[in-house]
Amino acid sequence: MKFFPLIWAGLWRKPTRTFFTFLSIVVAFVLFGVLAGINIGFSEIIEASRLNRLYVDRRYGTQMPRSYLEQIKAVPGVKAIGPSISVGGFWQEKQNNVNMTAAKEDWFAVRDEVVITPEQIKRLMTTRTGAIPTAYYAKRYGWKVGDVVPVQSTVARKDGANVWAFEILDIIPDDNNPQKANHFFINYDYVDETRAKDIGTIGRFTVVIDDPNRAGEIGTTIDRLFANSQSATRTASERAGAQSGLQSLGDTNFLVNAVGGAVLFMLLFLTGNSMMQSVRERIPEFGVMKVLGFTDLGVLLTVLAESAISFTAAGFLGLFLAKAFIMLINNSPNPPPPLLVPWSAVAIGVAFSVVAAVLSALIPALRVKRLSPIDALAGK
Repeated sequence: MKFFPLIWAGLWRKPTRTFFTFLSIVVAFVLFGVLAGINIGFSEIIEASRLNRLYVDRRYGTQMPRSYLEQIKAVPGVKAIGPSISVGGFWQEKQNNVNMTAAKEDWFAVRDEVVITPEQIKRLMTTRTGAIPTAYYAKRYGWKVGDVVPVQSTVARKDGANVWAFEILDIIPDDNNPQKANHFFINYDYVDETRAKDIGTIGRFTVVIDDPNRAGEIGTTIDRLFANSQSATRTASERAGAQSGLQSLGDTNFLVNAVGGAVLFMLLFLTGNSMMQSVRERIPEFGVMKVLGFTDLGVLLTVLAESAISFTAAGFLGLFLAKAFIMLINNSPNPPPPLLVPWSAVAIGVAFSVVAAVLSALIPALRVKRLSPIDALAGK
């Protein structure tokens, strides 16, 4: 610590250059942190998706008849099946999206990650106009138990209206997926009987199978059952669906890594050039230090310490800002797919900043180490 004032004085010998170098490192690590958040978030989506859960969707525009349920249930390897309808809508303003799921009781058995009790499910099934939202919606819109929520929907009612009014029966937690479990559960039978068209149809069958290794085989068997019907199906595992959705965006992993690598590579050139310029301007000062008794190793470590302090501090600040920025996005009214920057990723980023600091300062530090005091004081 006794050398810290000397190192600090060296850092701020040229305040403008130090400030802009520091700022460039911060910006680079903000970008690095955001890109890492995208990668980690997409990886979490893939890891959280299940191979033993299949989604049976309509292949074309027509809804699937409810009679498909028994036929799918009879397919060897199918353990459980849950039908549901997705109903889009908004509350008060168009930006206040409400993603409603009209579900049968069996649906909750195949989606066991939803934190809901049997008593709550039973109450929902026996209350025609009841609804159970997750804490995400309750917090976002200020709903509480007992409120009657009118939702403007794209699904028309038999009476010609598009407004569906639901009473909040209970509010369930979203601890398993905070800020992302934006569920609003409603009674399937009520919606099916009240809507103007597509009565007796299902939007999606969620299927749990006994062997994840047979997901492709079972999915193909299900699709063959309805291949010649007007409502052909398309079945895929939850993981395959998640991977397909991400692949539609392109090779995000390669793109993120390529951009991040290019940014950090250019950063090494920038900081390396700044360090070489700083050392070049201070050659006589390093000569004086050696005359006063500083060893070659001590001078080398001084240069490395200057780089490490600025790089590490800027790297940590950049990663912290990236984490704060992603938290802000995740808490926005319409959040994107989950972006994550865990503290473990911040620690890795800080460790990388230390390595980058050493690499950027290594050449000028070695030059100072080999420097002769006589040549330094002579200005050579």
